[in-house]
Amino acid sequence: MTMAKSYKWRWWAAGLCVLVGMGWIAPAFAADDTIIVARPTDSDSLDTHRVSTTISLQVMTQIYGNMVHMDGDANIVGGLAESYSESADGKTYTFKMRPGGVPCHDGTVFDAKAAKWNFDRVSHPDTASPNASSYGGIVGTQIDGDNVIVELEAAYSALPAFLAGPLAHFMCPASIQGDDVTPVGTGPWKFVSWDRNNEIVLERFDNHVNYHPMIDNPGAPLMKRLVFKTITEGPARMAALKTGEVHFAEPSLQDAAEMKSDDEYTVYTSPHSGQQAYIAFAHKIPPFDDVRARRAVGYAVDRNVFANIAFEGLVEATNCPIAPGLLAADQEKCKQWGTSYDPDKARALLAELGYGADNPLEVIMSVSTLQGWDESHVIMQQQLAEVGIVAKMETRQFAAWVDHMSGVNDQTEGTPVVWTMGMSGMDPDYLVFLWQRPGYANQGIDDPVLDKMLREQRALSGDARRDKLFEIQKFLLENAYEIPTWSPGWFWLQASKSNVKGFKQVHMVTPIFNDVTIED
Repeated sequence: MTMAKSYKWRWWAAGLCVLVGMGWIAPAFAADDTIIVARPTDSDSLDTHRVSTTISLQVMTQIYGNMVHMDGDANIVGGLAESYSESADGKTYTFKMRPGGVPCHDGTVFDAKAAKWNFDRVSHPDTASPNASSYGGIVGTQIDGDNVIVELEAAYSALPAFLAGPLAHFMCPASIQGDDVTPVGTGPWKFVSWDRNNEIVLERFDNHVNYHPMIDNPGAPLMKRLVFKTITEGPARMAALKTGEVHFAEPSLQDAAEMKSDDEYTVYTSPHSGQQAYIAFAHKIPPFDDVRARRAVGYAVDRNVFANIAFEGLVEATNCPIAPGLLAADQEKCKQWGTSYDPDKARALLAELGYGADNPLEVIMSVSTLQGWDESHVIMQQQLAEVGIVAKMETRQFAAWVDHMSGVNDQTEGTPVVWTMGMSGMDPDYLVFLWQRPGYANQGIDDPVLDKMLREQRALSGDARRDKLFEIQKFLLENAYEIPTWSPGWFWLQASKSNVKGFKQVHMVTPIFNDVTIED
């Protein structure tokens, strides 16, 4: 969707004022050998075992490494570990480390001992890692020559994919000295300094060897420095991008739509984000305890309108509970099992339940506020009204929304509730997190068939696991517990001038600057 030209660069004059008002004075132009990234907030921490926020992971990705990597087809390949193997029962993983190890920024090497240190620290209760459960319940580790052996309490096929993502960075042990964190990694960029709420400065690690299959450059980054600059106000970030004071900035959806149609700029989404949005229900409250009511909502909504209008064409409609680019995300199969826009089918199902023009179904639409989503919710409300569903919108900030829905999803009577949600991850195993009782915000489904399938897929691999994931998605879609809406996502857009080349966002909106160059 192209925005009216009269709005073009509407933030420009305001942005200059905000820059001055904030007291942030940038150089006239960014240095030729430096990449500057403007962000709305600063990182929380650079201790990868104790943080899970994307704003922190964006920086840690540059400094640290991963045991394995995921390619564009969701295949797992070597990283810090040359390869890995899995025991027949799925409870033991053996990681073969690279001979001689991988160089750390401080001159030490990342080897089997360093890998074991990471597994042990992240799984120790004293660390209180928010990511510990995603490692699959580690009960023991040991070293056998160049191998690190990790023993789990139960089969967990999602571990390799998780280890390929930004929530599983591996530090060189020198990073942690008591309570002090001085980042030391194997990544393409070395830590230099951190001025809190102002900037994090990194410099190229000349001895870096790349193992990531989605990065072209086999060695050290092409640029010398990488700076993450905190500029809280959106207009100020856009103004800094306009003048060349920064090279990357996070735009609003409206700014992104305008810039996308301007040859002077490039807007980056993330096809491999793992982000998936959907509509769900308080499915214990009538009539949403009946599949016909849930499917009626699925037939009432046109997800293409959400993508093209609310999100300015920057996302795409999707049919699967599993995000595009991940194992078993087959849009054609999911389309057969789920619902697509068909208002007449929606009205017919509602009529079977006794609802119609003279007796509309009255529901609450419980949502959290966020750009793009807010517009989608208004559109959804209108589309539901067209088939005879009157939706009263209730909007809460996200934390309050989670608390509220955790109570509502356990209720068996009251006003019917339809709600929206999003999830992201490196592996379809997040379906367990969402739908196995109690599930996220108590949305889990109390069904022994689904529960069994969710457990079984963790003990399978390859085609067998893919087939089981198809069965799970078929269950969710035919029963309309989930109505998928759009992907790749809604956060972490990036924009640059078109003279910036080589930037990528890989899995889980991970920014990669190794290949970046800036033309004159």
